[in-house]
Amino acid sequence: MASNTIIIKNKSNSSAGNIKPSTGDLSNGEIALNYHADISKMYFKDSASIIREVPDANAVSDEATALAIALG
Repeated sequence: MASNTIIIKNKSNSSAGNIKPSTGDLSNGEIALNYHADISKMYFKDSASIIREVPDANAVSDEATALAIALG
């Protein structure tokens, strides 16, 4: 049985600053990771050439909890 192997190579860095890739850094559909422990973000370039950030499920949950507490 033949196997088709697709290799995905992403762009990455470990910068402590909130460094978002520019549109020239990525091709459409390409992903970029910042794997610094304090920042940890994932980005991709969509078909309109806009850099989008993938939300962190833990951060979204924390924000929702904080909002719920604030609203009582």
